[in-house]
Amino acid sequence: MNENSLNDFGKYDQKSTLHSIFPNPPVSKRAVLQARQAAEVKLTCEVIAKVYNISGTALASPTRGEAHVAFARQIAMYLAHVAFGMSLGAVGRHFRRDRTTAAYACRKIEDRRDNPGFDLMLDRLEHSLKSLSTARFGVQ
Repeated sequence: MNENSLNDFGKYDQKSTLHSIFPNPPVSKRAVLQARQAAEVKLTCEVIAKVYNISGTALASPTRGEAHVAFARQIAMYLAHVAFGMSLGAVGRHFRRDRTTAAYACRKIEDRRDNPGFDLMLDRLEHSLKSLSTARFGVQ
């Protein structure tokens, strides 16, 4: 190496910024949380779609849709809230609904837990979702 290349390197080093060295800007904790929640909602919808034999797009539909689809969506909202501890506002945002709609869905599903068979199914789904989430994304 000659003296000019050292000087050029020194000049480059002085002008470089953290952004040019690390092109990806730091990510906020909030962005990380929202990405994690989005992944957990997606996982929940995938599982519920399989259990109820409906398409994932039907669950994500902006309209109510058929009664069995709306019921499955209510279960998915409930499980996102209970299994992953999401706030009702976060559940509403991820399902593109108002938080009051998410709260209504949770109340409706909670009221049906008096049925032992339905309660057992929800317990198993909740446990399965937590296990799948831990396997996919690491520690809860």
